[in-house]
Amino acid sequence: MKSTLNILFFSALILLQNAAQAQQPTGGTKDLGNEDITIVKDYTPVLNDAFKINIIPSGDTSSMQPPVLTYQIDPKPVNSNYNITPIKPVRIKDDNIKKLYRGWIKAGYGLENMPLLDFSFNSLRSKNFDAGIHFNHLSSTGAIKDYGPPANSSNELGLSGTRYFDKFSLGGKFNYDRDVVHYYGFKSPPDLFSKAETKHSMDDLSGSIKIQSLGFKKDQWQYAAGLGFYTFNDNRSFSENNVNLNAELSNTTNIGRLFVKASIDAGNFKNDHADYNRNIVRLNPRLTIAKDLYSLELGANLAIEGNDGESDFRLYPHVKGTYQVINDAFKVFAEITGDLKRNDMRTLSEVNPFYGEFAFPANTNQKIILDGGAIVKLDHDLMFTASASLSKLKDQPYFFGYKDSIRPLEFSIFYDDVTQFSVKGEWEYKMAEKVRIAVNAEFNSYNTKELDHPFYSPAFRLGLNGEYTIAEKIYLKANLFYNGEVYSYTQDASIINIQESPIVYEKVKGYFDANIGVDYRFSKVLSFFANLNNIGFSQYFRYVNYPSYRFTGMIGGSYSF
Repeated sequence: MKSTLNILFFSALILLQNAAQAQQPTGGTKDLGNEDITIVKDYTPVLNDAFKINIIPSGDTSSMQPPVLTYQIDPKPVNSNYNITPIKPVRIKDDNIKKLYRGWIKAGYGLENMPLLDFSFNSLRSKNFDAGIHFNHLSSTGAIKDYGPPANSSNELGLSGTRYFDKFSLGGKFNYDRDVVHYYGFKSPPDLFSKAETKHSMDDLSGSIKIQSLGFKKDQWQYAAGLGFYTFNDNRSFSENNVNLNAELSNTTNIGRLFVKASIDAGNFKNDHADYNRNIVRLNPRLTIAKDLYSLELGANLAIEGNDGESDFRLYPHVKGTYQVINDAFKVFAEITGDLKRNDMRTLSEVNPFYGEFAFPANTNQKIILDGGAIVKLDHDLMFTASASLSKLKDQPYFFGYKDSIRPLEFSIFYDDVTQFSVKGEWEYKMAEKVRIAVNAEFNSYNTKELDHPFYSPAFRLGLNGEYTIAEKIYLKANLFYNGEVYSYTQDASIINIQESPIVYEKVKGYFDANIGVDYRFSKVLSFFANLNNIGFSQYFRYVNYPSYRFTGMIGGSYSF
Protein backbone atom coordinates (compact mmCIF):
# COMPACT_ATOMS: atom_id res chain seq x y z
CA MET A 1 0.00 0.00 0.00
CA LYS A 2 2.78 2.39 0.92
CA SER A 3 4.73 1.60 -2.26
CA THR A 4 1.67 2.31 -4.34
CA LEU A 5 1.30 5.78 -2.76
CA ASN A 6 4.93 6.60 -3.48
CA ILE A 7 4.53 5.62 -7.12
CA LEU A 8 1.50 7.94 -7.46
CA PHE A 9 3.29 10.84 -5.78
CA PHE A 10 6.31 10.68 -8.04
CA SER A 11 4.07 10.37 -11.11
CA ALA A 12 2.30 13.60 -10.17
CA LEU A 13 5.54 15.51 -9.77
CA ILE A 14 6.69 14.39 -13.21
CA LEU A 15 3.39 15.57 -14.79
CA LEU A 16 3.60 18.99 -13.13
CA GLN A 17 7.13 19.47 -14.35
CA ASN A 18 6.22 18.61 -17.94
CA ALA A 19 3.25 21.01 -17.84
CA ALA A 20 5.46 23.84 -16.61
CA GLN A 21 7.94 23.26 -19.37
CA ALA A 22 5.17 23.20 -21.97
CA GLN A 23 4.09 26.71 -20.99
CA GLN A 24 7.55 28.20 -21.49
CA PRO A 25 8.10 29.60 -24.99
CA THR A 26 10.98 28.60 -27.04
CA GLY A 27 14.03 30.68 -26.67
CA GLY A 28 14.17 31.03 -22.88
CA THR A 29 12.30 31.56 -19.63
CA LYS A 30 9.94 34.70 -19.44
CA ASP A 31 7.68 36.39 -16.81
CA LEU A 32 4.00 35.43 -17.06
CA GLY A 33 2.85 38.99 -16.04
CA ASN A 34 -0.27 40.12 -14.16
CA GLU A 35 -3.86 39.31 -15.19
CA ASP A 36 -7.19 40.29 -13.56
CA ILE A 37 -9.65 37.49 -13.26
CA THR A 38 -13.33 38.25 -12.41
CA ILE A 39 -15.30 35.43 -10.94
CA VAL A 40 -19.12 35.81 -11.35
CA LYS A 41 -21.48 33.81 -9.21
CA ASP A 42 -24.84 34.18 -7.31
CA TYR A 43 -24.90 36.51 -4.23
CA THR A 44 -25.36 34.64 -0.97
CA PRO A 45 -26.48 37.05 1.84
CA VAL A 46 -25.28 36.27 5.32
CA LEU A 47 -27.11 37.67 8.41
CA ASN A 48 -24.93 38.36 11.36
CA ASP A 49 -25.99 37.25 14.77
CA ALA A 50 -28.23 39.83 16.63
CA PHE A 51 -27.62 40.81 20.22
CA LYS A 52 -30.97 41.74 21.91
CA ILE A 53 -31.23 44.48 24.50
CA ASN A 54 -32.11 43.11 27.85
CA ILE A 55 -35.35 44.88 28.96
CA ILE A 56 -35.78 42.90 32.10
CA PRO A 57 -35.01 45.23 35.00
CA SER A 58 -32.23 44.09 37.18
CA GLY A 59 -32.32 44.14 40.91
CA ASP A 60 -35.28 44.35 43.28
CA THR A 61 -38.12 46.56 41.95
CA SER A 62 -40.69 45.82 44.63
CA SER A 63 -39.61 48.76 46.72
CA MET A 64 -39.56 51.46 43.92
CA GLN A 65 -41.14 54.79 45.03
CA PRO A 66 -42.40 57.58 42.72
CA PRO A 67 -40.51 60.85 42.85
CA VAL A 68 -41.86 63.64 45.02
CA LEU A 69 -42.99 66.63 42.89
CA THR A 70 -43.24 70.16 44.23
CA TYR A 71 -45.26 73.09 42.74
CA GLN A 72 -44.79 76.81 43.26
CA ILE A 73 -47.13 79.66 42.15
CA ASP A 74 -45.64 82.99 41.22
CA PRO A 75 -47.85 85.68 42.82
CA LYS A 76 -46.77 88.37 40.34
CA PRO A 77 -49.80 89.28 38.10
CA VAL A 78 -49.53 89.37 34.33
CA ASN A 79 -50.12 92.73 32.63
CA SER A 80 -53.51 92.51 30.85
CA ASN A 81 -54.27 96.09 29.89
CA TYR A 82 -56.95 96.33 27.08
CA ASN A 83 -57.73 99.49 25.20
CA ILE A 84 -61.47 99.70 24.39
CA THR A 85 -62.42 101.30 21.02
CA PRO A 86 -65.95 102.75 21.06
CA ILE A 87 -68.31 101.35 18.34
CA LYS A 88 -69.97 103.97 16.15
CA PRO A 89 -73.75 103.61 15.74
CA VAL A 90 -75.08 102.55 12.36
CA ARG A 91 -76.58 105.42 10.39
CA ILE A 92 -77.50 106.32 6.83
CA LYS A 93 -74.82 108.43 5.29
CA ASP A 94 -75.89 111.69 3.79
CA ASP A 95 -74.18 110.93 0.49
CA ASN A 96 -76.39 107.82 0.00
CA ILE A 97 -79.43 110.03 -0.45
CA LYS A 98 -79.52 110.85 -4.14
CA LYS A 99 -79.81 114.42 -5.14
CA LEU A 100 -83.15 115.29 -6.68
CA TYR A 101 -83.61 117.67 -9.57
CA ARG A 102 -86.74 119.71 -10.07
CA GLY A 103 -86.76 119.52 -13.84
CA TRP A 104 -85.94 117.16 -16.69
CA ILE A 105 -86.09 117.81 -20.42
CA LYS A 106 -85.51 115.51 -23.36
CA ALA A 107 -85.41 116.68 -26.96
CA GLY A 108 -84.62 115.07 -30.28
CA TYR A 109 -85.13 115.19 -34.01
CA GLY A 110 -85.46 112.34 -36.49
CA LEU A 111 -86.03 111.38 -40.06
CA GLU A 112 -89.46 111.95 -41.63
CA ASN A 113 -89.47 115.39 -39.97
CA MET A 114 -89.99 113.90 -36.49
CA PRO A 115 -89.45 116.29 -33.52
CA LEU A 116 -89.59 115.08 -29.90
CA LEU A 117 -89.99 117.08 -26.70
CA ASP A 118 -90.47 115.60 -23.23
CA PHE A 119 -90.53 117.88 -20.19
CA SER A 120 -91.12 117.27 -16.46
CA PHE A 121 -91.00 119.60 -13.46
CA ASN A 122 -91.62 118.38 -9.91
CA SER A 123 -91.31 119.53 -6.32
CA LEU A 124 -88.43 118.24 -4.19
CA ARG A 125 -88.61 115.96 -1.11
CA SER A 126 -91.27 116.97 1.33
CA LYS A 127 -93.21 115.26 4.12
CA ASN A 128 -96.25 117.42 3.47
CA PHE A 129 -96.65 118.03 -0.25
CA ASP A 130 -95.80 116.68 -3.71
CA ALA A 131 -96.70 118.21 -7.08
CA GLY A 132 -95.53 118.05 -10.67
CA ILE A 133 -96.22 118.82 -14.31
CA HIS A 134 -95.43 116.76 -17.40
CA PHE A 135 -95.60 117.53 -21.12
CA ASN A 136 -94.82 115.30 -24.11
CA HIS A 137 -94.89 115.95 -27.87
CA LEU A 138 -94.03 113.66 -30.78
CA SER A 139 -95.02 114.27 -34.39
CA SER A 140 -94.11 113.34 -37.95
CA THR A 141 -94.90 114.82 -41.37
CA GLY A 142 -93.06 112.32 -43.56
CA ALA A 143 -94.34 110.67 -46.72
CA ILE A 144 -94.95 107.07 -47.84
CA LYS A 145 -94.65 106.34 -51.55
CA ASP A 146 -97.93 105.67 -53.39
CA TYR A 147 -100.07 106.44 -50.30
CA GLY A 148 -101.73 109.51 -48.84
CA PRO A 149 -99.98 111.85 -46.39
CA PRO A 150 -99.45 109.96 -43.06
CA ALA A 151 -98.83 113.03 -40.88
CA ASN A 152 -99.52 112.39 -37.19
CA SER A 153 -98.87 113.88 -33.76
CA SER A 154 -99.28 113.00 -30.10
CA ASN A 155 -99.48 115.55 -27.29
CA GLU A 156 -99.90 115.01 -23.56
CA LEU A 157 -100.15 117.45 -20.64
CA GLY A 158 -100.47 116.23 -17.07
CA LEU A 159 -100.72 117.91 -13.65
CA SER A 160 -100.64 116.10 -10.30
CA GLY A 161 -100.49 117.00 -6.62
CA THR A 162 -100.77 115.28 -3.24
CA ARG A 163 -101.13 116.75 0.26
CA TYR A 164 -100.03 114.52 3.17
CA PHE A 165 -101.66 114.77 6.57
CA ASP A 166 -101.01 112.78 9.75
CA LYS A 167 -103.42 109.94 9.01
CA PHE A 168 -104.40 110.36 5.36
CA SER A 169 -103.41 111.88 2.04
CA LEU A 170 -105.44 113.89 -0.46
CA GLY A 171 -104.37 113.93 -4.12
CA GLY A 172 -105.57 114.88 -7.54
CA LYS A 173 -104.64 114.47 -11.22
CA PHE A 174 -105.51 116.30 -14.39
CA ASN A 175 -104.61 115.15 -17.93
CA TYR A 176 -105.20 116.38 -21.43
CA ASP A 177 -104.25 114.21 -24.43
CA ARG A 178 -104.60 115.15 -28.08
CA ASP A 179 -103.77 112.71 -30.87
CA VAL A 180 -103.98 113.51 -34.58
CA VAL A 181 -103.69 111.07 -37.50
CA HIS A 182 -104.61 111.17 -41.17
CA TYR A 183 -106.49 108.48 -43.10
CA TYR A 184 -103.72 107.75 -45.60
CA GLY A 185 -105.01 104.31 -46.59
CA PHE A 186 -105.53 105.13 -50.27
CA LYS A 187 -103.19 104.89 -53.23
CA SER A 188 -102.21 107.38 -55.93
CA PRO A 189 -102.97 110.02 -56.83
CA PRO A 190 -101.85 111.34 -53.40
CA ASP A 191 -104.01 114.46 -53.84
CA LEU A 192 -107.19 112.42 -54.18
CA PHE A 193 -108.18 113.68 -50.73
CA SER A 194 -106.95 116.84 -49.03
CA LYS A 195 -105.27 116.77 -45.60
CA ALA A 196 -108.33 118.46 -44.12
CA GLU A 197 -110.56 115.64 -45.41
CA THR A 198 -108.32 112.91 -44.01
CA LYS A 199 -107.56 114.55 -40.65
CA HIS A 200 -108.72 112.71 -37.54
CA SER A 201 -108.16 114.49 -34.23
CA MET A 202 -109.02 112.93 -30.85
CA ASP A 203 -109.18 114.90 -27.60
CA ASP A 204 -109.22 113.28 -24.16
CA LEU A 205 -109.71 115.33 -20.98
CA SER A 206 -109.62 113.47 -17.65
CA GLY A 207 -109.18 114.11 -13.94
CA SER A 208 -109.51 112.46 -10.55
CA ILE A 209 -109.35 113.18 -6.83
CA LYS A 210 -108.53 110.55 -4.19
CA ILE A 211 -108.35 110.33 -0.40
CA GLN A 212 -106.37 107.48 1.17
CA SER A 213 -105.42 106.44 4.70
CA LEU A 214 -101.76 106.37 5.76
CA GLY A 215 -99.94 103.97 8.04
CA PHE A 216 -100.48 100.28 8.57
CA LYS A 217 -101.53 98.47 11.73
CA LYS A 218 -102.87 94.99 12.23
CA ASP A 219 -106.62 94.75 12.86
CA GLN A 220 -107.04 98.34 11.68
CA TRP A 221 -109.10 99.16 8.61
CA GLN A 222 -107.43 100.99 5.74
CA TYR A 223 -109.54 102.98 3.31
CA ALA A 224 -109.41 104.80 -0.01
CA ALA A 225 -112.05 106.62 -2.04
CA GLY A 226 -111.94 108.52 -5.28
CA LEU A 227 -113.93 110.36 -7.91
CA GLY A 228 -112.82 110.50 -11.55
CA PHE A 229 -114.11 111.60 -14.92
CA TYR A 230 -113.15 111.77 -18.58
CA THR A 231 -114.60 113.24 -21.73
CA PHE A 232 -113.47 112.00 -25.13
CA ASN A 233 -114.44 113.42 -28.51
CA ASP A 234 -113.10 113.70 -32.04
CA ASN A 235 -113.70 115.82 -35.12
CA ARG A 236 -116.05 113.20 -36.59
CA SER A 237 -119.05 113.56 -34.25
CA PHE A 238 -117.89 111.00 -31.68
CA SER A 239 -118.49 111.99 -28.07
CA GLU A 240 -118.06 109.93 -24.90
CA ASN A 241 -118.38 110.96 -21.24
CA ASN A 242 -117.85 108.97 -18.05
CA VAL A 243 -117.89 109.49 -14.29
CA ASN A 244 -116.36 106.92 -11.93
CA LEU A 245 -116.91 106.68 -8.17
CA ASN A 246 -114.85 104.07 -6.30
CA ALA A 247 -114.07 103.03 -2.72
CA GLU A 248 -111.74 100.47 -1.08
CA LEU A 249 -111.55 98.89 2.38
CA SER A 250 -108.86 96.51 3.65
CA ASN A 251 -107.85 94.91 6.93
CA THR A 252 -105.25 92.35 8.02
CA THR A 253 -106.51 89.72 10.44
CA ASN A 254 -105.13 86.48 11.86
CA ILE A 255 -106.62 84.59 8.92
CA GLY A 256 -105.31 86.87 6.18
CA ARG A 257 -105.83 90.17 4.41
CA LEU A 258 -109.42 91.14 3.64
CA PHE A 259 -109.96 93.55 0.75
CA VAL A 260 -113.18 94.91 -0.76
CA LYS A 261 -113.47 97.29 -3.72
CA ALA A 262 -116.64 98.82 -5.14
CA SER A 263 -117.11 101.18 -8.09
CA ILE A 264 -119.78 102.81 -10.24
CA ASP A 265 -119.21 103.79 -13.89
CA ALA A 266 -121.82 106.07 -15.40
CA GLY A 267 -121.29 107.12 -19.01
CA ASN A 268 -122.80 108.08 -22.34
CA PHE A 269 -121.80 107.45 -25.98
CA LYS A 270 -122.99 109.53 -28.90
CA ASN A 271 -122.33 109.95 -32.62
CA ASP A 272 -124.37 110.61 -35.76
CA HIS A 273 -125.91 107.12 -35.67
CA ALA A 274 -126.39 106.29 -31.99
CA ASP A 275 -126.89 107.80 -28.54
CA TYR A 276 -127.05 105.54 -25.47
CA ASN A 277 -126.03 105.35 -21.82
CA ARG A 278 -123.53 102.82 -20.49
CA ASN A 279 -123.29 102.02 -16.76
CA ILE A 280 -121.42 99.38 -14.75
CA VAL A 281 -121.64 98.69 -11.00
CA ARG A 282 -118.85 96.49 -9.61
CA LEU A 283 -118.09 94.72 -6.33
CA ASN A 284 -114.81 92.83 -5.85
CA PRO A 285 -114.29 91.12 -2.46
CA ARG A 286 -110.94 89.39 -1.77
CA LEU A 287 -109.36 87.31 1.00
CA THR A 288 -105.61 86.68 0.74
CA ILE A 289 -103.97 83.97 2.84
CA ALA A 290 -100.17 83.90 2.77
CA LYS A 291 -97.95 81.28 4.42
CA ASP A 292 -94.28 80.37 4.11
CA LEU A 293 -94.54 78.39 0.88
CA TYR A 294 -97.90 79.32 -0.61
CA SER A 295 -100.41 82.13 -1.02
CA LEU A 296 -104.10 81.85 -1.83
CA GLU A 297 -106.48 84.59 -2.97
CA LEU A 298 -110.20 83.88 -2.82
CA GLY A 299 -112.99 86.14 -3.96
CA ALA A 300 -115.49 87.03 -6.66
CA ASN A 301 -116.17 89.67 -9.31
CA LEU A 302 -119.70 90.99 -9.40
CA ALA A 303 -120.83 93.30 -12.21
CA ILE A 304 -124.18 94.83 -13.11
CA GLU A 305 -124.18 96.12 -16.69
CA GLY A 306 -126.75 98.68 -17.77
CA ASN A 307 -127.43 99.91 -21.32
CA ASP A 308 -130.36 102.31 -21.83
CA GLY A 309 -132.52 100.86 -19.07
CA GLU A 310 -131.62 97.20 -19.67
CA SER A 311 -129.39 95.53 -17.12
CA ASP A 312 -127.57 92.21 -16.73
CA PHE A 313 -126.15 90.75 -13.52
CA ARG A 314 -122.90 88.80 -13.83
CA LEU A 315 -121.02 86.85 -11.19
CA TYR A 316 -117.52 85.48 -11.75
CA PRO A 317 -115.39 83.36 -9.40
CA HIS A 318 -111.88 84.43 -8.54
CA VAL A 319 -109.27 82.01 -7.18
CA LYS A 320 -105.55 82.65 -7.44
CA GLY A 321 -102.72 80.69 -5.84
CA THR A 322 -98.95 80.31 -5.81
CA TYR A 323 -96.72 77.60 -4.35
CA GLN A 324 -92.97 77.75 -3.84
CA VAL A 325 -91.85 74.22 -4.76
CA ILE A 326 -88.12 74.93 -4.35
CA ASN A 327 -87.07 77.89 -2.26
CA ASP A 328 -86.26 80.85 -4.52
CA ALA A 329 -85.81 78.50 -7.49
CA PHE A 330 -89.13 77.00 -8.63
CA LYS A 331 -92.61 78.48 -8.22
CA VAL A 332 -95.95 77.44 -9.74
CA PHE A 333 -99.07 79.60 -10.04
CA ALA A 334 -102.66 79.18 -11.19
CA GLU A 335 -105.74 81.38 -11.51
CA ILE A 336 -109.44 80.97 -12.26
CA THR A 337 -111.25 84.24 -12.83
CA GLY A 338 -113.61 86.22 -15.04
CA ASP A 339 -114.82 89.79 -15.37
CA LEU A 340 -116.71 92.31 -17.45
CA LYS A 341 -114.22 94.29 -19.55
CA ARG A 342 -115.26 97.82 -20.45
CA ASN A 343 -114.57 98.80 -24.08
CA ASP A 344 -114.91 102.45 -25.01
CA MET A 345 -113.78 104.61 -27.90
CA ARG A 346 -111.14 106.12 -25.65
CA THR A 347 -109.30 102.80 -25.33
CA LEU A 348 -110.21 101.41 -28.77
CA SER A 349 -108.71 104.48 -30.44
CA GLU A 350 -105.35 103.58 -28.89
CA VAL A 351 -105.50 100.21 -30.68
CA ASN A 352 -106.70 101.59 -34.03
CA PRO A 353 -107.08 105.38 -34.49
CA PHE A 354 -108.37 104.90 -38.06
CA TYR A 355 -111.90 103.96 -36.98
CA GLY A 356 -114.89 105.30 -38.91
CA GLU A 357 -118.47 106.38 -38.31
CA PHE A 358 -119.81 102.82 -37.90
CA ALA A 359 -117.61 101.90 -34.93
CA PHE A 360 -119.57 101.44 -31.71
CA PRO A 361 -118.28 100.46 -28.23
CA ALA A 362 -119.61 97.37 -26.40
CA ASN A 363 -118.34 95.53 -23.33
CA THR A 364 -116.64 92.11 -23.46
CA ASN A 365 -118.00 89.41 -21.19
CA GLN A 366 -114.94 87.44 -20.03
CA LYS A 367 -116.92 84.39 -18.94
CA ILE A 368 -113.97 82.45 -17.60
CA ILE A 369 -110.19 82.69 -17.78
CA LEU A 370 -107.99 79.76 -16.75
CA ASP A 371 -104.32 80.58 -16.38
CA GLY A 372 -101.38 78.64 -14.94
CA GLY A 373 -97.65 78.32 -15.23
CA ALA A 374 -94.28 78.17 -13.53
CA ILE A 375 -91.33 80.43 -12.78
CA VAL A 376 -87.92 78.75 -12.73
CA LYS A 377 -84.67 80.37 -11.65
CA LEU A 378 -81.99 78.22 -13.21
CA ASP A 379 -79.28 80.44 -11.77
CA HIS A 380 -78.98 83.67 -9.84
CA ASP A 381 -79.06 85.58 -13.14
CA LEU A 382 -81.16 83.22 -15.28
CA MET A 383 -84.94 82.94 -15.13
CA PHE A 384 -87.55 81.18 -17.23
CA THR A 385 -91.32 81.74 -17.14
CA ALA A 386 -93.90 79.60 -18.93
CA SER A 387 -97.70 79.83 -18.82
CA ALA A 388 -100.80 78.63 -20.61
CA SER A 389 -104.32 80.10 -20.56
CA LEU A 390 -107.79 79.30 -21.84
CA SER A 391 -110.36 82.10 -22.19
CA LYS A 392 -114.03 82.08 -23.17
CA LEU A 393 -114.97 85.60 -24.33
CA LYS A 394 -118.29 86.98 -25.50
CA ASP A 395 -118.39 90.12 -27.70
CA GLN A 396 -114.67 90.39 -28.36
CA PRO A 397 -114.01 93.39 -30.69
CA TYR A 398 -112.29 92.91 -34.08
CA PHE A 399 -111.54 95.70 -36.59
CA PHE A 400 -112.40 95.36 -40.27
CA GLY A 401 -112.10 97.93 -43.06
CA TYR A 402 -114.79 99.52 -45.17
CA LYS A 403 -114.47 101.93 -48.06
CA ASP A 404 -116.48 104.14 -50.41
CA SER A 405 -115.78 106.65 -53.15
CA ILE A 406 -115.84 109.79 -51.03
CA ARG A 407 -113.40 108.86 -48.24
CA PRO A 408 -110.29 106.74 -47.72
CA LEU A 409 -110.32 103.35 -46.05
CA GLU A 410 -111.73 103.43 -42.50
CA PHE A 411 -112.43 100.72 -39.92
CA SER A 412 -115.48 99.49 -38.11
CA ILE A 413 -115.82 96.94 -35.29
CA PHE A 414 -117.30 93.45 -35.42
CA TYR A 415 -118.04 91.68 -32.11
CA ASP A 416 -117.78 87.91 -32.00
CA ASP A 417 -117.62 85.14 -29.38
CA VAL A 418 -114.26 83.39 -29.17
CA THR A 419 -112.50 80.65 -27.24
CA GLN A 420 -108.81 81.51 -27.13
CA PHE A 421 -105.95 79.23 -26.08
CA SER A 422 -102.55 80.84 -25.48
CA VAL A 423 -99.10 79.55 -24.58
CA LYS A 424 -96.42 82.02 -23.52
CA GLY A 425 -92.79 81.66 -22.58
CA GLU A 426 -90.07 84.09 -21.53
CA TRP A 427 -86.37 83.57 -20.93
CA GLU A 428 -84.35 86.30 -19.20
CA TYR A 429 -80.65 86.54 -18.41
CA LYS A 430 -78.97 89.21 -16.29
CA MET A 431 -75.29 89.63 -15.50
CA ALA A 432 -74.90 92.22 -12.73
CA GLU A 433 -75.81 95.61 -14.18
CA LYS A 434 -74.01 95.12 -17.50
CA VAL A 435 -76.01 92.65 -19.55
CA ARG A 436 -79.71 91.87 -19.85
CA ILE A 437 -81.21 89.62 -22.52
CA ALA A 438 -84.88 88.64 -22.73
CA VAL A 439 -86.60 86.37 -25.26
CA ASN A 440 -90.37 85.93 -25.32
CA ALA A 441 -92.66 83.88 -27.52
CA GLU A 442 -96.45 83.60 -27.75
CA PHE A 443 -98.71 81.17 -29.56
CA ASN A 444 -102.48 81.72 -29.90
CA SER A 445 -105.29 79.55 -31.18
CA TYR A 446 -108.75 81.02 -31.83
CA ASN A 447 -112.12 79.33 -32.16
CA THR A 448 -114.61 82.02 -33.20
CA LYS A 449 -118.37 81.67 -33.51
CA GLU A 450 -119.10 83.74 -36.65
CA LEU A 451 -115.70 84.38 -38.23
CA ASP A 452 -113.46 81.78 -39.82
CA HIS A 453 -110.44 83.85 -38.84
CA PRO A 454 -110.37 86.64 -36.23
CA PHE A 455 -109.33 89.89 -37.90
CA TYR A 456 -105.77 91.14 -37.21
CA SER A 457 -105.04 88.50 -34.56
CA PRO A 458 -101.68 86.77 -35.14
CA ALA A 459 -101.18 83.15 -34.16
CA PHE A 460 -97.50 83.67 -33.34
CA ARG A 461 -95.36 86.44 -31.86
CA LEU A 462 -91.65 86.43 -31.05
CA GLY A 463 -89.55 89.13 -29.41
CA LEU A 464 -85.93 89.72 -28.36
CA ASN A 465 -84.71 92.54 -26.11
CA GLY A 466 -81.14 93.20 -25.06
CA GLU A 467 -79.15 95.78 -23.11
CA TYR A 468 -75.41 96.12 -22.63
CA THR A 469 -73.53 98.66 -20.49
CA ILE A 470 -69.99 99.80 -21.28
CA ALA A 471 -67.99 101.42 -18.44
CA GLU A 472 -71.17 102.80 -16.81
CA LYS A 473 -71.28 105.47 -19.50
CA ILE A 474 -72.54 103.88 -22.71
CA TYR A 475 -75.78 101.90 -22.82
CA LEU A 476 -76.51 99.79 -25.89
CA LYS A 477 -80.00 98.40 -26.49
CA ALA A 478 -81.68 96.34 -29.15
CA ASN A 479 -85.28 95.30 -29.81
CA LEU A 480 -86.29 92.71 -32.39
CA PHE A 481 -89.75 91.22 -32.87
CA TYR A 482 -91.73 89.15 -35.33
CA ASN A 483 -95.48 89.30 -35.79
CA GLY A 484 -97.09 86.40 -37.64
CA GLU A 485 -99.49 86.70 -40.56
CA VAL A 486 -103.08 87.81 -39.95
CA TYR A 487 -106.37 87.89 -41.82
CA SER A 488 -108.30 91.03 -42.74
CA TYR A 489 -111.57 91.87 -44.41
CA THR A 490 -112.73 94.95 -46.34
CA GLN A 491 -116.31 95.60 -47.40
CA ASP A 492 -118.20 98.31 -49.22
CA ALA A 493 -119.45 101.02 -46.89
CA SER A 494 -122.96 100.81 -48.38
CA ILE A 495 -123.41 97.47 -46.57
CA ILE A 496 -123.81 98.43 -42.93
CA ASN A 497 -124.25 94.89 -41.61
CA ILE A 498 -121.25 92.65 -42.23
CA GLN A 499 -123.49 89.57 -42.13
CA GLU A 500 -125.37 90.75 -45.24
CA SER A 501 -122.39 90.05 -47.53
CA PRO A 502 -120.08 87.04 -47.82
CA ILE A 503 -116.77 87.52 -46.06
CA VAL A 504 -113.73 87.25 -48.31
CA TYR A 505 -110.66 87.07 -46.12
CA GLU A 506 -107.46 88.82 -47.13
CA LYS A 507 -104.15 87.51 -45.83
CA VAL A 508 -101.70 90.12 -44.49
CA LYS A 509 -98.11 88.92 -44.38
CA GLY A 510 -96.25 88.73 -41.10
CA TYR A 511 -93.52 91.25 -40.47
CA PHE A 512 -90.16 91.53 -38.74
CA ASP A 513 -88.86 94.72 -37.15
CA ALA A 514 -85.48 95.50 -35.60
CA ASN A 515 -84.52 98.59 -33.60
CA ILE A 516 -81.22 99.56 -31.99
CA GLY A 517 -80.16 102.49 -29.83
CA VAL A 518 -77.31 103.89 -27.79
CA ASP A 519 -77.30 106.25 -24.78
CA TYR A 520 -74.19 108.11 -23.66
CA ARG A 521 -74.31 109.37 -20.05
CA PHE A 522 -71.90 112.27 -20.23
CA SER A 523 -72.60 113.22 -16.59
CA LYS A 524 -75.29 112.82 -13.96
CA VAL A 525 -77.34 115.59 -15.54
CA LEU A 526 -76.46 115.42 -19.24
CA SER A 527 -76.82 112.51 -21.69
CA PHE A 528 -77.17 111.92 -25.43
CA PHE A 529 -78.99 109.25 -27.43
CA ALA A 530 -79.32 107.87 -30.96
CA ASN A 531 -82.04 105.46 -32.11
CA LEU A 532 -82.47 103.56 -35.40
CA ASN A 533 -85.85 101.96 -36.09
CA ASN A 534 -86.77 99.33 -38.68
CA ILE A 535 -83.17 98.86 -39.72
CA GLY A 536 -84.24 96.06 -42.08
CA PHE A 537 -86.04 98.64 -44.27
CA SER A 538 -89.13 96.39 -44.45
CA GLN A 539 -92.49 97.98 -45.19
CA TYR A 540 -95.09 96.08 -43.21
CA PHE A 541 -98.82 96.64 -42.69
CA ARG A 542 -100.30 96.86 -39.22
CA TYR A 543 -103.68 97.27 -40.93
CA VAL A 544 -104.51 96.71 -44.57
CA ASN A 545 -103.63 99.76 -46.76
CA TYR A 546 -101.80 101.37 -43.83
CA PRO A 547 -98.08 100.66 -44.26
CA SER A 548 -95.33 101.76 -41.88
CA TYR A 549 -92.27 103.88 -42.59
CA ARG A 550 -89.45 101.79 -44.02
CA PHE A 551 -86.77 103.36 -41.82
CA THR A 552 -86.63 106.06 -39.16
CA GLY A 553 -83.92 107.39 -36.87
CA MET A 554 -83.57 110.01 -34.17
CA ILE A 555 -80.80 111.73 -32.23
CA GLY A 556 -81.10 113.97 -29.18
CA GLY A 557 -80.23 114.52 -25.57
CA SER A 558 -81.62 115.02 -22.08
CA TYR A 559 -80.74 117.36 -19.23
CA SER A 560 -81.70 117.50 -15.54
CA PHE A 561 -81.83 120.81 -13.68
